[in-house]
Amino acid sequence: MKQPIVIHTEEDYEQAQQRVAELSAAADSAGKESELAALAEAMLAWELRRDTAEE
Repeated sequence: MKQPIVIHTEEDYEQAQQRVAELSAAADSAGKESELAALAEAMLAWELRRDTAEE
């Protein structure tokens, strides 16, 4: 069973950005689109939590 992608820190967010860049440059594969979607969802959730905390 695959674990969900969760971002807890700024460092995690930066690593997620790096992974998105790696995947974008890589050839299409079976799991590429699903991993990109999971990363996008995790990054959005982190951004929303950060924005809420700043308010």
